[in-house]
Amino acid sequence: MFEAKKKWIAALGIVPLLAGVLAGCSDNGKTSEEAGGQQPEKAKAPVELTVFSWMFEGANAPESAIYKRLQEKLNIKIKPIVASWNDWEEKLNVMIASGEMPDVFISNGIAKPVQYKQWVKEGLLLNLSDYTTQYPNIGKSLANFEVLAKATDGKQYALPIYNESGSGKNSINSHNILIRQDWLDKLNLKMPTTTQEFYEVAKAFTENDPDGNGQKDTYGYTSSSGGVWWQYPLFNAFDASTDRFKKSADGKWEPEVISPGMEQALSFLNKMYKDKALDPDFMINTDDQKVEKFITGKVGMIINNLNATFYNDIYNKFKKVYEDKDPNTIINWVGTLKGVNGQQRMDGSSNFWCETSINAGISDEKKQKALELLDYLLSDEGQNLMLNGIENVHYKVEDGKKVPIMTPEERDKDKGFSLKALVSWNTDFLPESTPNREQILAAAKSTGDYAVPNPLEFLNISEDALDPSLVGELNDFVNQKVVEMIVNSKNVPTDFAKFKEEWLAKGGTKLVEQTNKQAVAEGR
Repeated sequence: MFEAKKKWIAALGIVPLLAGVLAGCSDNGKTSEEAGGQQPEKAKAPVELTVFSWMFEGANAPESAIYKRLQEKLNIKIKPIVASWNDWEEKLNVMIASGEMPDVFISNGIAKPVQYKQWVKEGLLLNLSDYTTQYPNIGKSLANFEVLAKATDGKQYALPIYNESGSGKNSINSHNILIRQDWLDKLNLKMPTTTQEFYEVAKAFTENDPDGNGQKDTYGYTSSSGGVWWQYPLFNAFDASTDRFKKSADGKWEPEVISPGMEQALSFLNKMYKDKALDPDFMINTDDQKVEKFITGKVGMIINNLNATFYNDIYNKFKKVYEDKDPNTIINWVGTLKGVNGQQRMDGSSNFWCETSINAGISDEKKQKALELLDYLLSDEGQNLMLNGIENVHYKVEDGKKVPIMTPEERDKDKGFSLKALVSWNTDFLPESTPNREQILAAAKSTGDYAVPNPLEFLNISEDALDPSLVGELNDFVNQKVVEMIVNSKNVPTDFAKFKEEWLAKGGTKLVEQTNKQAVAEGR
């Protein structure tokens, strides 16, 4: 999951951007000093801050207009400390171990709880919770992630670097079920909105010659390798998953992988497989093969990432195959299916990746400037600067829209933009010039609006209480048995009962016990 999230971040998933992020200067965009009526300390020498990440090289280059604006605004001088993507964690650990912790730095934070909690225990990280009133933009951002403080006695020692626009969403999703709209039109079918309709459309795509070649050589739906994880949108439609827990009526946390909903989901997929509505290669396709089958008319529906990068990549590939047609008349998306309980659910990822901390051992003056920097970058004004740059330098305003002046290559030379990654990735930032912008935003909304967080994400079960390898072994067992039940089962209820018994015996019982014990300890 973590590797998948890194790829997803790199691909820049898109959902609708809040208007406030792109707003101009406002009261919320002021620094703490300005909001309090004080003037910036222009007479004093700039305060130097060492800032660490794999992204900050050249952030204080003299030619950076962004850096100059930050220095004018905050009276700071940034000294970047950089490392390559391959060794940044190792370099950070060495600096901390040798007593050379940067003033401000990015780390995995709570995603590596043992290390993070040790830093907190040793008093190395500034307690940001003490400054949420004085620095309201920091406070507003931290309020989106209160659950993360449960592992550290209710205090927050790191600022989550949010993925999307900081609107208060704690879960996001950019995946979708892509569908051949031209096949729907050819067979006079409506867009499926429920699991039953999904099955009916998939079966029709298999049996009713949607490509018009007179042969039964198409399948309704397929996915790709990577365990059974890619089936999660269908599992979710039955209110189930392979890796989450759900709180029962008596307050106990129960694993969804052995729930009645999972049994229903596997019966559904087993029927699709028997009826040839499901591609028999659904578990061995590579991601590229899955997309190729969709484009070349071998399959009518796939589950895939559908952010701007992926959407336009698929769009351009369709354009090469169908030169005389607009790909937007050929492809469409299903969105989030209504489940058996009438609800729509799409398991989402946390709305952050990595976190930024401040060295607790630096001077009060440096702490103030570090906090001012983060607070400003989170403000409307700071976000506008980081996303669009400076008016008449990086962009101009025409008809109320920000139009780039610089080419992407020229803009990339201003390394000051990389400072944005101290507080946000803004994966939902979609410039007006982005091809297929309206389609991408609508597709993202169709799943992003229904993304739900994992209620026990970052639950910190100690290795002494539960061997981490046990979880991996159970996951391997689940992958194997789930595929077997989809492909080979003659009686899913009987096979599922046996699977549940074996899962519990192989360590599931202990996992459930320790999960509930830690959940109580953390107030989940």
